[in-house]
Amino acid sequence: MRVGFCFALSSAACGGPELGDIVGNEVNLTMTAVASAPEVAAIGESQGGLGVSRAYVSTSSLSLMPCAENASSLTLGARGYDLLQEPSPNERVTTASWQLCGLRLDVDPVSESAVDGVPKGSSLYVEGQDAAGATFTLASERSWALLFTPDEAASFGEQPLLLGFDVSLWLAGLPLPAKQAEMSGKPFADQLQESAALYVDSNGNRVLDDDEKTPVARARAAR
Repeated sequence: MRVGFCFALSSAACGGPELGDIVGNEVNLTMTAVASAPEVAAIGESQGGLGVSRAYVSTSSLSLMPCAENASSLTLGARGYDLLQEPSPNERVTTASWQLCGLRLDVDPVSESAVDGVPKGSSLYVEGQDAAGATFTLASERSWALLFTPDEAASFGEQPLLLGFDVSLWLAGLPLPAKQAEMSGKPFADQLQESAALYVDSNGNRVLDDDEKTPVARARAAR
């Protein structure tokens, strides 16, 4: 299992039709998860640290920003992304813009994105087990936005990309519920930003392979 997005600036690279079959540029977005240090936090079973069985992000909007100054952003409405579901959450949109220079993800607890099993009003939610097999849940109601832009105002290029949320970074060092009675969800939310980065998926397989782990953009706060 994986967590993240695949932005295919070439539709065929993400398994879609050839560009000649569609009007404009098809962008394929797939949520996919990564775990850079499974001994800290892994997807699925614990490997000595935390084992993550569910990860959920609620968004009020996701915007793709063209490089051209006179072009409008393409914005998707409220979504609830259950990041470890099978099959992985996926968005397919078509835009007249061929070069994208930014991506903005607005994280908000919106009712339109509510799903079963996630506490009402949550913008972020994770559940799993610790190394001893005890279950845990973490939730946050915070709202803020993540912005991804490549260096020197360049475009992301005509390659598929992965927007990976690294659970090993997201959950590193967090006190679990038994120890956090007086702790807010702020560190849990803050570390989502630290975990998020865009990578080139050079072979289009929607997996962050060993030769693809240099990010082309890291998340920063948009507000």
